[in-house]
Amino acid sequence: MSQADLKNEINSAVEPLLPVEKKLIGWSLGIGIGLLIVLIALNQLVPIRL
Repeated sequence: MSQADLKNEINSAVEPLLPVEKKLIGWSLGIGIGLLIVLIALNQLVPIRL
């Protein structure tokens, strides 16, 4: 890429997220947080013994 292309890319307007992209972000965060809670609860119930 040339220097002019980079400047145009940086100065371009930010496009809003599509509704489907917002749903994907929400589902990903929800699943990630849910799995963390499950792992923490599992670790409390069955602690790892070395």
